[in-house]
Amino acid sequence: MNEPVFDIFRGAIGVDEVWLEAVPGLSNARQRMEDLAAAKPGLYFIYSARTHSIVSCADTRESVLRSVQRRAKIA
Repeated sequence: MNEPVFDIFRGAIGVDEVWLEAVPGLSNARQRMEDLAAAKPGLYFIYSARTHSIVSCADTRESVLRSVQRRAKIA
């Protein structure tokens, strides 16, 4: 059975995105995106050429992470 292939990009959508690699299966692509984002923080997204849509994204920039941590302490 052939799994759909998903493309992983780094950067802002429509601005400065850079294609990184293609990964078969959405769960594999999400795991790979998380691994890439952990190694090099930034904006990442997964694109499905089959549906012509972005199916997942991650923002691991330091400024975003600090903001989320501050909000978590307030709550």
